[in-house]
Amino acid sequence: MIRIYNDFFSNGQSSQIFSFVTRSLFKIGWEDTDEPQHKAYPNIHSVYNREDVDKIDLLKPIIKKTRLTEKQYDKCIVNLTKPMDVNFIHEHPKQVVALYYANMSWNPEWGGETIFYKKDRKTVSLCNPYTPNSLVVFDGSTPHTIKSQNLIGPSYRFTISLFFNV
Repeated sequence: MIRIYNDFFSNGQSSQIFSFVTRSLFKIGWEDTDEPQHKAYPNIHSVYNREDVDKIDLLKPIIKKTRLTEKQYDKCIVNLTKPMDVNFIHEHPKQVVALYYANMSWNPEWGGETIFYKKDRKTVSLCNPYTPNSLVVFDGSTPHTIKSQNLIGPSYRFTISLFFNV
């Protein structure tokens, strides 16, 4: 099941979140996979600790809107995608993912969609456009990937992934 919440935060809070994200320290590499074939195409990400998550008040609004609990919360990763980045179909078994689109503005022609697949990893079940200030909550065992923005889009596409254990 995939739930989409548009206009999730107030304009002021989404602006605060975006500002915090753009000032974050980013690392090169994959935080959520050890697969050797992925190492040749590392991503750029930032790991947020609980203090970071609380500072920008991410967790409480998500818990309030969903059936997730604070006790289930596991971790938070911010992904920074650039044009032409390579991304892989992957899963997060035994977790629910709350994926927040953090950029303040985005045009559909820039790309950057999140693609959800059926279990065969070939059949697309949903192509969700990158929509600023939207939250997508889904079962982490659903195969998914992102499509990088194209060259006419912004240099950076930011998503915040909060992971909850089930």
